[in-house]
Amino acid sequence: MELAWGAAIAAEWAHFVALGVFAYEQGGTAAVGVAGLVRLLPAAAVAPFAASLGDRFRRERFLLTLTLVGAGALAASAVAASAHERVLVFAFAAVVGLATTLIRPALQALLPSLARTPEELIASNGATSTIESLGTLVGPVVAAVFVSLADVAAVFALGAAALVVGALLFARVKVESRVGLATEAGQSLRRMIADGFRTVVRTPSASLVVGLIVAQTFVRGCLNVLIVVAAFQVFDGGGAQVGYLTAAIGAGGLVGAIGAMTLRSGRLAAPFGLSLVFWGVPITLMAVRPYFAAALVLLAIVGAANSFEDVAVFTLLQRLVPNHMLTRVLGLVWGLAMGGVAVGSIAAPAVVRAIGPRPAFVLVGSILPLLALLAYQRLTAIDRTVAPAPGLEFVERVPLFTPLSIATKEQVAASLVPLSFAAGEVVIQAGDAGDRFYIVRDGELDIDASGQHSTAHEADYFGEIALLRDVPRTATVKAAADCNLYALQRADFLSAVTGHSAAHAAGEAIAETRLKRSAAQRD
Repeated sequence: MELAWGAAIAAEWAHFVALGVFAYEQGGTAAVGVAGLVRLLPAAAVAPFAASLGDRFRRERFLLTLTLVGAGALAASAVAASAHERVLVFAFAAVVGLATTLIRPALQALLPSLARTPEELIASNGATSTIESLGTLVGPVVAAVFVSLADVAAVFALGAAALVVGALLFARVKVESRVGLATEAGQSLRRMIADGFRTVVRTPSASLVVGLIVAQTFVRGCLNVLIVVAAFQVFDGGGAQVGYLTAAIGAGGLVGAIGAMTLRSGRLAAPFGLSLVFWGVPITLMAVRPYFAAALVLLAIVGAANSFEDVAVFTLLQRLVPNHMLTRVLGLVWGLAMGGVAVGSIAAPAVVRAIGPRPAFVLVGSILPLLALLAYQRLTAIDRTVAPAPGLEFVERVPLFTPLSIATKEQVAASLVPLSFAAGEVVIQAGDAGDRFYIVRDGELDIDASGQHSTAHEADYFGEIALLRDVPRTATVKAAADCNLYALQRADFLSAVTGHSAAHAAGEAIAETRLKRSAAQRD
């Protein structure tokens, strides 16, 4: 999946550079702004609605479809560019923008179904950001070379080929244990979309985070235009300089993404706010040192901050939003984000005309640091309130749950029911029907399996045999001392374990081992 994402992001940024150069050659700075607008505004309008399909259908198949659509649009762009058909190039750019915009929320919604622990989820988001940075580096550099040696049509054709490769890779992805998607099948598309909007509006923490994301993307839209302006008007360069300046963001992002993997799952909102400061300050400093080499370094810092921001904020949203609504909420986020980029793209030329290129860098660069300062206390409050379900630590210590994704584990943890038993009290009786699975929080229990006794302590578990084999209880479990347990209802247990082949196999192996051990002890 990550390799497919790399192909998609490289194609997207190669298209960005080629489209910017094509637009500037056709109509100057204003045309660059228009190109950014038509590339992203349809995505901003459609993405919140189209992304909900990722919660109705298999997300990996949704990704495959999107890459094929993007490949077709880029191939058509190559033909239109060769014919110097500006309107068609811009129209196909809108389709490319929509496809690549929808890839992001679907991929980010899929990650919790692949990662198995909170640490793996952060690492997965870090890998996604790392590959995005590589794509942001490789795509523009390749585009710069091809623009210099050939033309923009060649770049569009190369991007189409990259997306075809991405589609072939996405076709090999299959996700087990999809959480909550089955419950969405009976809902209307309208209801699903409305639920996504309500989730953001009714969750103040999510609303704040989404608002800051939109502000950052507005600045990104401005920066996209300012990079073109700087290349042609400040550094007296050309299309190749646009590619190299854009690639500097990717180079810095690569370093930042590797560093972002050290983030802890308990503290994500505050690093997000800090990354916004380092997103804006280097843009301001570009006005102070308008030299090409200095601009490369400053844009690399922006790229590093962008990677920290991506890992922190999307891991945070994956924690704040229920998994079964994740694609549509992330689609809303990316739709608003693309709208922010589009508005920034059209606003930047007006700002440059009004105050000049260098003051424009100062104005645009000051936006995010000011917003981060105003919101910092609320961001630190999010870190204090957003935490995994209390029982997640115990779920992760149960071997048959180990293969499950973090999304499934968190659903299991949220379904756990805390129970307390006094010494001598019976928890389950041999011969009874199995209705629950149990995990020991603390205390000690005596397990009597046909006269063979054993004890259970913290993080031990029991009750799985009756549930997996659909047989009566095979043992009597009694509290040897006061104890606290977590109980998981039969339906929740079977939904989590039997829906994942590796977890089901692990559960059957554990049940078989325990039955054989009990039989051997009786013999």
